[in-house]
Amino acid sequence: MLFRRSTTGQGLNPAQIIHEDRVGLLSRLTFQWIFPLLSIGYFRPLTRDDTRNQNPTRAVAVHQRIVFESFQDLSYQRAFPLLWALHGAFRFEFWLAGIAMLFANLLQVMAPLLLRYFLVSLSDESSSHGSSLKFVALLFTTQMGMSFALVHYHYLGGVVGGQVKAVLTAMVFEKSLRLSNNESTTWPDGKISNLLTVDSQRIESALLYANMIWSEPVAVVVALAILFYNLTWSALSGLLLLGVGAKGLEFSMGWLVSRRMAINAAVDHRILSLFEGLRNMKFVKFHAWEPYFLRRISDVRAAEVQQQHKLLSLQSTIMSLSTSLPSYAAMLSFIVFMTVHGRLTAAEAFSSLALFNCLRKPLNILPIVLNQLIDAWVSIQRIESFLKADDQQKTIEWDMNAVDVIKITNGYFSWNHAAEHNISSSAIDEETSLLSAHEEFSMPGSRISSLALSNVDLQVTPGELIAVAGPVGAGKSALLLALAGQMSQIRGHIVLGATRSFCSQVPWIESGTVQENILFGKPLLQPWYDEVVEACALKQDLKTWEHGDATYIGEQGITLSGGQKQRISLARTIYADADLLLLDDPLSAVDADVSQHIFNKAILGLLRRKTCLLVTHQRHIITQCDRVLWLEKGHIKASENPSNPSSGDELLSHLIPAQKNYQPNDSKNAEHGALTTEDDKAVHSDQDQNTVIDSETQKAGRVHGSVYKTYLSASGSIFHWPILFSILIVSQIAGIFTGVWLSWWVDNTLGWDNRAYIVGYILLGVVQSVLAWVYLSQASFTGLRASDNLFKTALSSVLYAPMSFHTANPVGRLMNLFSSDVNQLDNGVSGSVQAFFVLVGIAFSTFLLISVQFPLFVLSLPVIASVVSYTSAYYRASRQELKRFETVSRSTVAGNAVECIAGRQTIRSFGVQHIFQSRLSIAIDEASNFSYLMIASQQWLNLRLDTLGNVLILFVGALMVMSDNSIPASMSGLLMTYALAVVQIIPGIVSQTAEIENSFITVERMIQYGNEIPTEMNHNMKEVSLRYKSDHPRALKDVSFTISSGEKIGIIGRTGAGKSSIVSVLFRLFPLEHGSVLIDNVNIADLDIHSLRSKLAIIPQDPTLFQGTVRTNLDPSGEYADDDLCHALRKTNLYPQVHLDRDVQPDGKNFSLGERQLLALARVLVRDPRILVCDEATSAVDQDTDRAVQQTLLEAFQHRTVICIAHRLQTIIRYDRICIVDQGRVVDFQSPLALFDSNAEFRQMCELNYITRKDVV
Repeated sequence: MLFRRSTTGQGLNPAQIIHEDRVGLLSRLTFQWIFPLLSIGYFRPLTRDDTRNQNPTRAVAVHQRIVFESFQDLSYQRAFPLLWALHGAFRFEFWLAGIAMLFANLLQVMAPLLLRYFLVSLSDESSSHGSSLKFVALLFTTQMGMSFALVHYHYLGGVVGGQVKAVLTAMVFEKSLRLSNNESTTWPDGKISNLLTVDSQRIESALLYANMIWSEPVAVVVALAILFYNLTWSALSGLLLLGVGAKGLEFSMGWLVSRRMAINAAVDHRILSLFEGLRNMKFVKFHAWEPYFLRRISDVRAAEVQQQHKLLSLQSTIMSLSTSLPSYAAMLSFIVFMTVHGRLTAAEAFSSLALFNCLRKPLNILPIVLNQLIDAWVSIQRIESFLKADDQQKTIEWDMNAVDVIKITNGYFSWNHAAEHNISSSAIDEETSLLSAHEEFSMPGSRISSLALSNVDLQVTPGELIAVAGPVGAGKSALLLALAGQMSQIRGHIVLGATRSFCSQVPWIESGTVQENILFGKPLLQPWYDEVVEACALKQDLKTWEHGDATYIGEQGITLSGGQKQRISLARTIYADADLLLLDDPLSAVDADVSQHIFNKAILGLLRRKTCLLVTHQRHIITQCDRVLWLEKGHIKASENPSNPSSGDELLSHLIPAQKNYQPNDSKNAEHGALTTEDDKAVHSDQDQNTVIDSETQKAGRVHGSVYKTYLSASGSIFHWPILFSILIVSQIAGIFTGVWLSWWVDNTLGWDNRAYIVGYILLGVVQSVLAWVYLSQASFTGLRASDNLFKTALSSVLYAPMSFHTANPVGRLMNLFSSDVNQLDNGVSGSVQAFFVLVGIAFSTFLLISVQFPLFVLSLPVIASVVSYTSAYYRASRQELKRFETVSRSTVAGNAVECIAGRQTIRSFGVQHIFQSRLSIAIDEASNFSYLMIASQQWLNLRLDTLGNVLILFVGALMVMSDNSIPASMSGLLMTYALAVVQIIPGIVSQTAEIENSFITVERMIQYGNEIPTEMNHNMKEVSLRYKSDHPRALKDVSFTISSGEKIGIIGRTGAGKSSIVSVLFRLFPLEHGSVLIDNVNIADLDIHSLRSKLAIIPQDPTLFQGTVRTNLDPSGEYADDDLCHALRKTNLYPQVHLDRDVQPDGKNFSLGERQLLALARVLVRDPRILVCDEATSAVDQDTDRAVQQTLLEAFQHRTVICIAHRLQTIIRYDRICIVDQGRVVDFQSPLALFDSNAEFRQMCELNYITRKDVV
């Protein structure tokens, strides 16, 4: 029944699958409950539906709560609280696995003792066959007991490791949503991603073997006692050598720790650099920074590989010494025994040799286990440190009965929570008095220079509409973030008397449908939903999208224009139906018509009875608000009614222009007219599959042979591994001959004296150990070389891939490739190959030895091979599909986590952390389920193949008994010694074969990303048309225009009309469907893409800053002098407030959006490109700064071509020509004056922005 193949396998269906939590004792002991699933996988590829809900009792949510509560309690009671919290949650299964391991180890060391009595029985001519067969039966029984114990140890250990990984992943994710702004600098998103993938994986791997640390030494003690029984005091010499070797291994652990910590630091650096580059790939493409990031990441990787090389050198030496140590100990003990006693019996010799072989396992495995435990210990300390990091302060008091909706009293707020501990009240009082006498917010060396807001007093009554205005960096966003609970409060009080929702200045869009982004976890109320969609000017968008609000949006809203992202974010904020709305400049990314529509329909309409704080620079909007707060340098300079500013307040008088007779229309233009219909990027991402995010490629069936060939080539040569295997075979033959030499020595077959036998025995042992060291070290280096070459190829391909590839592949998926998969390549793939070759070498030498002594044994080899092949076929077919499922599921977990971490401010502001935690828990449970099924299937196989090996022992033992002493007892002892070892070899070979196939799925994925990324293609035709994907509608439709050198061109049009698509064409971010773009009469399709982009520059709407300094952000390659960089900062009015050595946090979080836009301007001023593109480059700055920036652009680029996309007509009204884009077409392209006179829609837009014909002239 164990190996019977179902004749009705085709009829098996998921309903026949037995779930683990419902099985009986016998099925659980033999793992027969997994067989129906394996049968399905044998006859057809498994599907996810075949594997659902195998054991709901292991759901991560239950265990996470237990571990978290225990961790909280233990944090104040004892050291290492995370370790003890995990132990408390999983101690039963963990220690049950340990007991199983101890039982298996004790049975293993009992086998050599039984072997001794068996050999004595064979040597005793008076002993009957029955007596000898009794010992063979006892050997078989102990080996079967050991097999049962081992498979359950590995299953329980694997399950515990998987559960711990699941819990830690969930806890790290939950903590990341609570992390304070200050701690986010210590724990940037890339580093958190590393905790989620690499560190949790290391802890999982270590837990599988953790019980060996104590159970193996117990077995060693028992083995030493039996050795003393066999060899008397002579055993002490060998034991002394083992003790010295063990002490040396212990000493080497310190080196391993230091090397691993250096590698961890390098991995963190690599992953952070990758994360920054991949998350901002559009920026990287625009600026042709692929070589910079390739060099930056490659340099970090080179340092990491150098540390890996040192670690592998040390590990190989330790491994070869620990492998050889039992042989040398046996040699020394035998030499001493022979010297003292003169003769050694076969029973004593080979029983002792078997015991020393038993000691080989702990000495081999313990360095590996210790190394894994060191890695895990470092990782668990890192995770514990992260979990202990400060949470975001709960600074807000809620009083729903309060008269005021908002009341801030003497508020001081900082981005940096540490400021709370570093700034004393006296320091605040002292410098606050200076603020009243000077117009400076902070001075060099100021103790409160880290403050974002100071001395804030604010009261807001229900129903007020308040505009928040001020220059760049004044603290407008900080004020709203403080009210959203996202700032560190140093002093004062905030009391809110209403429910709250928040619309961020930089909208966060999650991967999902438009409706999911708007509802944001709330139930659908259709009438209210429809009103919100219409008020946010999304109705027309939904009509033009084939799937309407079921349209799938890519990661970070990559398929949407900036205006669409902002309107969806605003719709989400309004749909929450809170009484207090914090709107951080939501109108900056939309044109004037849409802005007026949203203001009239949403803010003055749906929100007329709500309280709103609206950050805006639009003066005609400010005039319609109840009050305006003017901020400067972190404090409220004025708070007045904009329709009647105070007579002496020059700030408000300067801000509010005289009211004109023009009255804004009812915003019908937001739905009708020449500039109305949106034909945006999301339309083109939303056809048959309703997504631009491609599902991760998941191949079915076995790994193709070309994958193995590519790996061999990446290792340097396809001959490396065959040569290494040949060295290994020679080493194994030397090992067998060492045993044969011992049998000759025991029987004095050659008639030599002891000294000759001793010299030969030692030489053979040295040859074997040297060859083993050569194999281990060179195999490790070869695997690392292959891993590094595959990494370099994939990295280069991904960085240089077109934007269509990055649009279709989420950052989390790519991060999983370059973190978890690279870790598997570095540490798992070559290790599996090494282990496989070692096991094959041992099996080959063992079967060769037995076949030479028992030629009839050769007849059993086909039977053994067919049983192994037949049984493993069930296992391998299902195992590969389960591994693919698990790999893709892990990518989903990593992708979801990384995406949500990036949007934690929005998630926290809406208080929907529990929704995203629940979603991630479901994804974690799915991935864990596949992992548990893989472990169970492997133990199903191991138990059956172990049984085959134990039958082999029974068979060989019976042959020896029936040989009637035709074989010397010494040779019988040697054969049984190797036969006992081969029990673990047979399942080991099959398991390692499957493990190689599974690990090569990682290689397959790396090769896939390295070789299968699409290339860009352009066709030389007259008119430009663009599709974002081949099966999607066109984003640009036969666009043609000419721009003369040095012209200043403005591009306008409704949000999503195709303005940014024109920019994408110019930079060759996406391939053209047809048409051509010429620069200096040269088709850009014929130019090297890096050469093209190096001549262009862009200031994007969402400016990107990277971790480092202002200097490295302005000049990452170090090409320019500091004077040039400072000159650029002066031109943007940032110097000297912003100096070159000022730190830049990841994503520039320590700069306001307006400051980031000005730094982006400074960056292009340094480069002095031939063509400059500004894509809403000043949307986040006030109008005075906007005018100054435009003046700087006109002066600095007076002889260069400037193309500017803008919603503010004031920004481009003095440009040479203006291009109007609608529905992917150019509908008009004239000078501003000509447009004003001939285009009624343009003239109406001018009037809406208080622009007269005189202003245009």
